[in-house]
Amino acid sequence: MDDEELVDFAKDFRSGILGDRMPTLACFMVCFPLVGLLKASNVVVELVDSDLGWINHFWIRLGDGRALDPTADQFNYLDNANFPPVYLGKRTKYHISK
Repeated sequence: MDDEELVDFAKDFRSGILGDRMPTLACFMVCFPLVGLLKASNVVVELVDSDLGWINHFWIRLGDGRALDPTADQFNYLDNANFPPVYLGKRTKYHISK
């Protein structure tokens, strides 16, 4: 699956889970089953739980280390963040891991 297909897949999955609702506090609800589905599709992924200090955030780490975050836009009200509904890219301060 290339990057565009991966993002489209995650967008469709997110929409099926959330509909038109904002993803606030829904990261585990979206990421956990999406990880299983991606693994079944032979995509190398790992569910990551980031302790942000004031809240935990779940996101997906790809085999190459990049972040796939199907609920990243829940952080757009902070620090003038401008995440798309599904973020794919370098890890940010919301995508920390041990």
